[in-house]
Amino acid sequence: MVAQYAFGASFINTFLTSYASQSIQAQRIVVEEGQNAKVRYESILRNGRNEIVNVLAPMPFEWALIDGKTYVIEDGEMRLSPVSIVDIEQRFIELLSSATATTAIATQNVIYQGEPSIQINLITRNSTYVGILSEGSMILKFIKVQRNDGSISMIYTQIAPISVNYFNKILNSFKVYNATPDTVEMVVWQLISNLSNVNVMSMKINDVIFTVVSGMMSPQNNAVCYIFKMDSKVSPESLVNQFKAQGYNSIAVKYNNLYVVVATNGKTDELKAWISKVFTNK
Repeated sequence: MVAQYAFGASFINTFLTSYASQSIQAQRIVVEEGQNAKVRYESILRNGRNEIVNVLAPMPFEWALIDGKTYVIEDGEMRLSPVSIVDIEQRFIELLSSATATTAIATQNVIYQGEPSIQINLITRNSTYVGILSEGSMILKFIKVQRNDGSISMIYTQIAPISVNYFNKILNSFKVYNATPDTVEMVVWQLISNLSNVNVMSMKINDVIFTVVSGMMSPQNNAVCYIFKMDSKVSPESLVNQFKAQGYNSIAVKYNNLYVVVATNGKTDELKAWISKVFTNK
């Protein structure tokens, strides 16, 4: 499949150059449709490809993408996130910037929210993106990605320009830590990213520390995950057998120096598929 540009490749380059020089403050709604439908309300500051995102609802959460690294923000501190936080807008920009022969790109004039706009359609092997930007300002106002497992839409409701100095002032107000998160934290975040209605707790039994993550694998199936170090002299097979004795399906996974024992009321093949998804997207 050959890349195609209705307005020529120069238009995409012009847009990417404009995007890299933009500094905005905005409000947006993110809608995820699929097996686990979600709606998020976000406030963002963006300077080029760097952004600070404050998720306002349903669960407050603040994170940032700075120089290609993602950070979690809490109590005035920015720490490297245990897993990469994916933003469909930045992914869309990445794909436009590195379009290959397996990427089809087309553009067309449209009217969006009453304004002359330009729609960019981008198709890869696994997904289809639709982005709409203002014809005058070249600022993105809408993005949607469609995949086999569902879709994500990002709708901007308010956008205002800001100065680069203002963005840098906000960024510099945080204490930045670049220490690599520990393995337990990385596993917990990976599990959280693939569960809904999540609870996390820590407990100590016979001097062994367990981190327990529970939530919903799907609308029908719940899951509980026990994380502990391999040198703790706890048999993962014993835990698996205990869950199976209570009527659950259970599997033990090795991750670096950790064991992760997962149990669910769902089917074994569904559990295996979910585990494969969690630990191949780390």
